[in-house]
Formats: sequence, C-alpha cells, structure tokens
Amino acid sequence: MKKEKLLFILAFILFVQLSHSQLIMIDSETGEYNYQDVITVSGISQQQIQVRAKEWLDLYYPENDSIKVLDTSLYKTGTTNFTWRLIKKDIEVTIFYDIEIKTKDNKYRYEYSNFREGKMNGGEIDAKDLQVYIDRFPTRYQIYIEEPIDTEITKAISSLDYFILNGTVENVDDDW
Repeated sequence: MKKEKLLFILAFILFVQLSHSQLIMIDSETGEYNYQDVITVSGISQQQIQVRAKEWLDLYYPENDSIKVLDTSLYKTGTTNFTWRLIKKDIEVTIFYDIEIKTKDNKYRYEYSNFREGKMNGGEIDAKDLQVYIDRFPTRYQIYIEEPIDTEITKAISSLDYFILNGTVENVDDDW
C-alpha cells in the first residue's frame, strides 16, 4: 500500500512538472526563445542552397518585408497569427520573429530568434518581447500561447529542410 501511495505521489509530481514545462525552445546562454540548427545537405553548393533558401523565404513568408542578403546569409522577419482562448475570451495574437539562414557548401544554419508579440503600425513593427507577453498570463494558460508558436516554427523548419533538399515545396495533406 505504501508503495502505491509513493508511486501515485511521484506520478502526480511528474504530471505537475510536465504541465508547467515550456514548449518553445530556449537558448541556454541568453534565456531567450531560439530555434537553431546546422543541417548537412550533401552535394549542394553554397550558391544553390542560398538560391533555394531565398525562394523558400519568399514562398513561406510572402507578406513580410524583403529578404536582406549579405554574402552567405539571408535575413527576414517572419509572422505567425493565431487565436487562443483565455478562460472564455478569444485573444488574437501576432508573433514576429527574425529568421537568419547562413549557407556554406553542403550545409546551412537556420536561426529563428527575437520573438515578439505586437502589431504592424504604419509599416513598422510595434511589439514587445514574447516572454514579457507570455508572463502576463497565469502559468496554466501559457501553454496555449506557446503551442501554436512551436507548431508553426517546427512546421516551417521541416518545410525549409525539404525545400533545400528538393527545390520544391512538400505536398502535405493536413485533411486526412
């Protein structure tokens, strides 16, 4: 009986810890939200990777500002819009983030950083740091903000990987 109680308590503690964990990737050095990785793509030149990455940025983020190209790097601001529910109120959110893709022969590095919540105001981004926005809400509701962001960034990264390798957009049927 004591063993069952102990297992129940441990399971409860684990559940509480997991329910308060964050989905969005956090940089261990800066503490800021950040997705980054280096991807190896054998047999593709730096120039070809850069051309494909630029095409992908234009296709995946057509609504935003133009792409800044510096030598072997591409920079663009990405946007994600979604609605989440706080108790009984729907809250529309626009998230802005910086995308950087650095290219070399046979590999590239992507980074999604500088996440912020806000609006476009006169062609300029008027936003606050995403962590500041999320911290305004009770902990149990923060997952409802983090989940759609993590889902969108993960989907974008997968799409980028496929596009760099194949030069085309992956056909994904979400209505199965």
